[in-house]
Amino acid sequence: MSQVNPPNIDSLSAHERALREQIAQLQDFVEHGPERERVAREEEMQTLPPPSDLLGRKREKEFMEKLSRGELKNQKRNQTKSGFLLALLLLAILTLGMWIYRIVQ
Repeated sequence: MSQVNPPNIDSLSAHERALREQIAQLQDFVEHGPERERVAREEEMQTLPPPSDLLGRKREKEFMEKLSRGELKNQKRNQTKSGFLLALLLLAILTLGMWIYRIVQ
């Protein structure tokens, strides 16, 4: 009968040690957990997110690297032509508006 008790005592003492370790971990969490959470939140707030236009700048850089000088000239010419057409359109709208205003008067 004395041989049956020692394994039970050993298993109980091991179980007790495990419980004490869990209790110590929980106490540490209760005492220092909120502080750790606050520090983690502060670090997250201080970390700057990447610029939102980072992807756009990268895409533009790749595009510019692929273009040749002739393609750049063509782009400039097309933009100038589009700007001229826009100015003509605005002038036509303004002229029609004035013509309608004079007729209504």
